Amino acid sequence: MSKLLRYEMQWDEETHALAERAARASGQSSIKAYVTQLVRRHAPADLQAHSSVQLTQAQYDAFCAACDNPPQPSSRLRKAAQSLDSEGYALNADD
Repeated sequence: MSKLLRYEMQWDEETHALAERAARASGQSSIKAYVTQLVRRHAPADLQAHSSVQLTQAQYDAFCAACDNPPQPSSRLRKAAQSLDSEGYALNADD
């Protein structure tokens, strides 16, 4: 059995009453069970949505074009790279 962790929440009365009603309406025995159900149901989709990037065809084409023919780095980008290099990060333009 996995370790159970405790999480305490503070809600205003209106939110608490809403959570109680929703828990009962969904057949859950408690707010804890209701919130657990919500997390298990919605968290995977939320995590997936934030772990991938979706582009339109035009955006993808522009990205590929920029990769095939990258612009010269601006002076601000060169300065940022030099700052990183002075902090011990290697800058190798040959890679």
